[in-house]
Amino acid sequence: MKSILFAIIFSLMAFGVHKPCGKYNGRNIYKGKNGGCYYLKGKNHQKIYIDKKYCKC
Repeated sequence: MKSILFAIIFSLMAFGVHKPCGKYNGRNIYKGKNGGCYYLKGKNHQKIYIDKKYCKC
């Protein structure tokens, strides 16, 4: 059981967990590596970047 829990935690850390930093049109927005903000769309979690004026992160 411990090994399964460790594997889950490790995989989340390795691939990064998105942490919301605001809202845009009812969607959570996230801060990108280069400072832009985006929301996630669809089951593949496609990053959709938004205009900087809406970014409050």
